[in-house]
Amino acid sequence: MQLIRSEGVDPKSRCLDGHFPGNPIVPGAVLLGLAQQALRDIGYEMKCVQRMKFLHQLKPDQPYEITLEIGDTLAKLAWISGTETLANARVELRPTNG
Repeated sequence: MQLIRSEGVDPKSRCLDGHFPGNPIVPGAVLLGLAQQALRDIGYEMKCVQRMKFLHQLKPDQPYEITLEIGDTLAKLAWISGTETLANARVELRPTNG
């Protein structure tokens, strides 16, 4: 299992524009992008997302972790903050080196 930690998304980030005024949350597409970067860092990319479920919202500046359980062609991802699972997904992978 791989684990990536973050202190959160900068509340001034443009990805939060309009999502939602007065009550900003980190969009799901940004969560996937963060996981995609983590996978690239270890030699993989997402081929497709088979399933993704959102359970709780991620607020700007809220620390979180992404856990990656990597199999042959599939990975299980989870975005966690404290004791709460914010989202989880199953994705198909391909190596970035060929």
